[in-house]
Amino acid sequence: MKLKTALRITRVGVALALLFLFLWLLLKTQILLYLCLGASFAVVASKAVFYRCPHCRRYLYRVYGRCCPYCGKELGL
Repeated sequence: MKLKTALRITRVGVALALLFLFLWLLLKTQILLYLCLGASFAVVASKAVFYRCPHCRRYLYRVYGRCCPYCGKELGL
């Protein structure tokens, strides 16, 4: 999977988790809490699996530029 796609999945997952958390705070329905936890777990899992440099396959904690901080090659963002 491309890094750009992984970043989009992470952003959508975070938005869904925040939405479910906000709705849970308003409605206090247990299913919304489970949906929030599930979306949060999906974000963490997708970051752990897909948030890597496409060249050297090292984990990227944060991306400050368009190049990998380890190998120096372009990430394709």
